[in-house]
Amino acid sequence: MRIGIKIILGLLLCLIVVPLSAQQVKSVIPYRMVGGKMIVDMSVNGKVRSFIFDTGGQMALTGELCEELNIPVVDSVKVTDVNGKEVGLPRVLVSSLLTPDERINFSGVPAMKLSTPSPFECFHADGLIGSDLLKNLIVEIDGKTKTITVTSAEKASTVSLRKMLPFSGKGYMPIITLQAGAGNSLVALFDTGCPSFLSLKDTDYEELSAKSAFEVKSKGVGGGSIGVGGMTESKVAYRVELPLLSVGATKFKNVTAETSTPPYTLLGVKLLEYGKVTIDYSRKRWYFEPYEQEFDMASKHYNVNLQVKDGDLVVATVWTAMKGVVEPGDKVLKINGKPTGKYDFCESIIMGIPELKAKKKTKLTILTKDGEKVIVYQKE
Repeated sequence: MRIGIKIILGLLLCLIVVPLSAQQVKSVIPYRMVGGKMIVDMSVNGKVRSFIFDTGGQMALTGELCEELNIPVVDSVKVTDVNGKEVGLPRVLVSSLLTPDERINFSGVPAMKLSTPSPFECFHADGLIGSDLLKNLIVEIDGKTKTITVTSAEKASTVSLRKMLPFSGKGYMPIITLQAGAGNSLVALFDTGCPSFLSLKDTDYEELSAKSAFEVKSKGVGGGSIGVGGMTESKVAYRVELPLLSVGATKFKNVTAETSTPPYTLLGVKLLEYGKVTIDYSRKRWYFEPYEQEFDMASKHYNVNLQVKDGDLVVATVWTAMKGVVEPGDKVLKINGKPTGKYDFCESIIMGIPELKAKKKTKLTILTKDGEKVIVYQKE
C-alpha cells in the first residue's frame, strides 16, 4: 500500500487543472516581502492562506494548517533544509491549490507536513511553495512589480537565449553555474528563500580560497538561521568579498558573502533587486534580465550581529573586530545609555529593533563575563 501511494504521488505531482480550450495558461501572483521572505496567497482546499515562495525548497504545509483542514498524512520523506539539517517529515496530499486569479489549480499535490509549532510563524505563513510544485512550468519573477507570473510550458520563454544559463544537474531545482573571478566556476542554487544575495557553501569557500578568488574580510562566531528543521546552533562563519561574480553576462563587483552549510552555495532573493528572473523548469533553463550590465556591490557590515532571545537583546555573532571583547549570548543592557526593554522575537525579525534604526554608530552597554562593557555598534 505504501509503495502504491508513492507511485500515485509521483504521478499526481503538479497536475494542473486548466480550461480545455487554453493553449498556454498564465497566472499572475502578487507577492510581498516580509522579513526577507517572499509571501504569496494561495487557496488550499478552498481556504486562502499565505505561503513563503521558496525556489530552493519543497512544497510544505504547517502542522497547524493540516490539522485545521483535516489533510491526511499519506507517507513520509527525508529532507535537508537551508541549514544543511536533515529531518524526517510526514507527507500529506493536498486536493486543491488554486492561484489568486483562479487561472491555475494544482490538483493532488504532495506536501511535507511541518512539525508544530511552525518554524514560519513569524512570517504569518502556513507553508512553502517550492520548486517541486513548479517543475513543469515557466516562472517569471519581477522584483519591480512584485509579481510571479506562472505559465504553462507549451512554448519556450521569449527571453533571449543570450541571457540564459542551463540547469546544472539532472533534477528540477534551479541550480546554475556562476563565475567567481576568472575561470572559477561556482555552482549555486537560485533560492528565493535565502534572504541575502550570496551565501557561500563551506566547501566552495575552501576551493575558492585556494584559488585566491576572494578576500577574507572577517571571521565570525555564533549565528544561526531558521529552516524547516528549526534554528541552527552557533558556528564559525567567514565574511568574504569577491572582486567579481558573473551571473551569465552580468558582472557584480565587490560582492560580500558569508559562509554557511547548506547543500549548495545559494544565490538569494536579493538578486531580484538587480534584474528579472525567469525559470523554464520544463526545459531546465534559467534566465536573468539585468537592469544594468554591471553592478558595484561594495558594502559595509556590522561588527556584531544581534538577535532577540527570551525577550532580551543578545549578541548572536561576533566578528573579528569584536573578538575577545564580547561573546555570543552576552546581553545588551543599554542602547545609547537607555535601558533596553523586552522585545518580541518575531517583531525583531520582521521590523528590526527600533532603537538601532537610522543610526550609523550606536553605543551598546553589554553584560559580559568580565562585567559591563560599552562598545560602538557600527558597520565597517
